[in-house]
Amino acid sequence: MKHVVVLVLGDIGRSPRMQYHAISLAEMPETRVTVVGYEGERCVPQLVAKDNIELRTFQPIAVSRKLFVLTGPLKVLLQVFQLFWLLLFCIGSFDVLLVQNPPTIPTLYVGWLSCKLKRAKLVIDWHNMGYTVLSLSIGENHIFVKIARAFEKFFGRLADGHFCVTQAMQAWLQDNWDISPVVLYDKPPQFFKPTAVDVQHELFTRLADAFAPALDLAPAPTATATWHTNSYAEIALCSTSWTEDEDFGLLFDALVQYEELAKDRTDLPNVVVAVTGKGPQKAMYLERIAALEFTRVRIITLWLEASDYPLLLGSADIGICLHTSTSGLDLPMKVLDMFGCQVPVCAVGFNCLDELVKHDENGLVFASSDELCDQLVELLTNYPKNKTLQRFRANLGHVEHWPENWVRHAAPVFEKLMDA
Repeated sequence: MKHVVVLVLGDIGRSPRMQYHAISLAEMPETRVTVVGYEGERCVPQLVAKDNIELRTFQPIAVSRKLFVLTGPLKVLLQVFQLFWLLLFCIGSFDVLLVQNPPTIPTLYVGWLSCKLKRAKLVIDWHNMGYTVLSLSIGENHIFVKIARAFEKFFGRLADGHFCVTQAMQAWLQDNWDISPVVLYDKPPQFFKPTAVDVQHELFTRLADAFAPALDLAPAPTATATWHTNSYAEIALCSTSWTEDEDFGLLFDALVQYEELAKDRTDLPNVVVAVTGKGPQKAMYLERIAALEFTRVRIITLWLEASDYPLLLGSADIGICLHTSTSGLDLPMKVLDMFGCQVPVCAVGFNCLDELVKHDENGLVFASSDELCDQLVELLTNYPKNKTLQRFRANLGHVEHWPENWVRHAAPVFEKLMDA
């Protein structure tokens, strides 16, 4: 039996693409999978249910962000020992090691050397460029960023196989680092789909406490009542990491503008914005949200079980994506999940987003809070009978899902390496 190890130097439960890799690998003949990563959020039920997938989790090493220059190297050293211990002594022999990048340091070095010692093959799944993520926190001219870039290029070129998430990233890696990855687009798994009305009712009954603030919205005179609340509202969902590369201020300011417009408009519905995710800027925005005195908009923050997130997303009317890429080469996976649920999206624009979001076909692209407000008005006027929103939904009726995409593009790479 072949053995594939999937390594995530992060919270496995918050790494959906790597979970989907593990599920697909486990469905290959005579293959078992070990997923290695940090303890944290619960993995999707489809992974947990697989008898031939083993989870090996460990505690992350916490160091002070304020003293990063001093503590960063120490953290890396401790991570090296952690990963070597797990890969060399705890999980037995393996045939292929699939690693997520970023994080780059020390993952690529440890992965490469472990594969050499175990006579295994190394595959890198390029989600982004690690050095650009680091530059976001310490500046692109910092010596650590220059070292990280050289490290990423050197060890990246030593791998036996590569995947990446966009054609733009494929071209960049080929042109700059002489790496030739297979483009494996993020696709929604099959459990991301429109949620049936009876399931929606059960979901919102369970989430009643979280959605309680929406119940006191004033009725919008000409809107049609929905089952979402006892008010007259549509649901917009935004999944955010509450970090610098996902500016929640864009959505916040757009909703302030929408509130002012909706006060005097009978053709605009109330809006309940459900915001999921965790991150460093969350507390700051929660204070600003608490100070609002909206009558037509409610902003609700919640953290969902892995099994509930697809159900809530499949119940939404609009998705909002605030992701901007540090490299300009990756795409937001959350948009694929929205499309799987046939939920049109308003997404902030950046390089290569057009590989995913087709403006005025399956969603709209914005660059400012003013534009986002205008788009919300465009899509919600005369809700739920808005023709543009209905057209976008119809265009999302035939979205390719992860399993068939993985079998076509990723399976041949693994089959070749495991047979070598």
